[in-house]
Amino acid sequence: MQDEELAGLRARLDAHHDWPSEYMFKFIAPNQSEKTEAILALFPPEVRVERKTSGGGKYMALTIHEVVANADAVFHRYQSVQAIGGIFAL
Repeated sequence: MQDEELAGLRARLDAHHDWPSEYMFKFIAPNQSEKTEAILALFPPEVRVERKTSGGGKYMALTIHEVVANADAVFHRYQSVQAIGGIFAL
């Protein structure tokens, strides 16, 4: 993502959240325990996690609620998950 795009996204996040704030992360991953566990390992154990398997059972949707300090913490989480590969962030 370009610096201008990040700046715009940061401005929108800052406009909609009073930091620290609970942020809802959403990911779609192959329904493989190693993928979902790799994602969850990047978050503290106290986060609230909702899981939903796709109709065909091929994918797992993860919604993770975490209290984060600022927009940079949100970016860091998404970058960490992106490094796993094969994960869609919403």
